[in-house]
Amino acid sequence: MSDHIPTGFHAVTPYLLLADPKGFIEFAKAGLGATERFASYDDGRLQHGELTLYGCVLELGQPQGDFAATKSSFHVFVEDPDAAFARAVEHGATALYEVKDHDYGERSGGVQDPFGNQWYFAKVIDAEKRAT
Repeated sequence: MSDHIPTGFHAVTPYLLLADPKGFIEFAKAGLGATERFASYDDGRLQHGELTLYGCVLELGQPQGDFAATKSSFHVFVEDPDAAFARAVEHGATALYEVKDHDYGERSGGVQDPFGNQWYFAKVIDAEKRAT
């Protein structure tokens, strides 16, 4: 690992600005299995937070000034996409499409969390198709 990248991070790290960061953190812990690494609040506003999620770090904060809340999409490789999908839905996510096998070599399903972010849980089921 290079000394310019903090421990546990990758060169590209998602960063969300959330109108309700506390709500998102609770959803991420319960619905996605995230672990809270760090959170710094000032006058009740999240200045900077970090979650560990599926072996990666997700950074987050609360918008202020000219910055607006953001929404994003995440394609996450997991051992069991059916279980990841069910857990997210159980904790408030809305199904976008049910988990199924796709002709491009993945089994995946998609949800939208209560904060507008989309999560696609996938597992490679045919590496030859996935590589092409």
